[in-house]
Amino acid sequence: MHIVIANGDSDAAYIIDMFNTKENRLTVINGSEAVAQTLMERKHIAVTIGDPWHNAILEAARVYDADIFISLCKKDTDNFASCLMAKRNFHIKKCICAVSNPSNVDLYKKLGIDVVISSTYLLAKSIKNESNAESLIKSLSLDNEKIVMIEATLLPKYWICDQAIKDMGFPKNASIAYVVRDYNFIIPNGDLVLRPRDTIVVACAKENEVEILRFLKKQKPTVEVKEEAPAVEEPAKEEKKPSKKKKK
Repeated sequence: MHIVIANGDSDAAYIIDMFNTKENRLTVINGSEAVAQTLMERKHIAVTIGDPWHNAILEAARVYDADIFISLCKKDTDNFASCLMAKRNFHIKKCICAVSNPSNVDLYKKLGIDVVISSTYLLAKSIKNESNAESLIKSLSLDNEKIVMIEATLLPKYWICDQAIKDMGFPKNASIAYVVRDYNFIIPNGDLVLRPRDTIVVACAKENEVEILRFLKKQKPTVEVKEEAPAVEEPAKEEKKPSKKKKK
């Protein structure tokens, strides 16, 4: 799969780590020379320097007929322009546009952008739908809602906490894409033990979303401590004193 990642900094690095596999071909474009240099040094990947809403830059990066175009510019309008240019002029199959203003989600979709993502929009939707405000679990649908990315912050009461992934019986129809722990990004293997306050991102098919959410929210069994009834002390028996015989 050919994936184009346009602009961004730490978020671009996360996406590179997630999709940089043998099955995928990544094209990275960044308008900041400093960020581009950092990505090239740390991720060992080629970066085309330039603004992704310019036709010449997209042409130089050879993004023709790519499968996915992800725009991570700071301005919503720049993301919209980049996606529109990529879709109309370079025939990219699916464009994903990040926005900071949640009001632009529905607007940009109506204007032809395939997927529009707003963290504020997702958070508000999660709070509205989540009965337990303490455990926010966000779901993001991609590819016309065929694929779901579930982001969950683990609480100590969750059953999967303090267990290695290989031992918890994780559903086979889902995969943990990455784990964030203490601001560190981890690509997990079976030996990784999940800890409270870890943030995990799980990929699954839309039809399996309810099952995966149920698995993630499963809580540890509560151990009931039975209080023993206080022992009732029997009253001490009075010893009968031998009666003294009167002397005649």
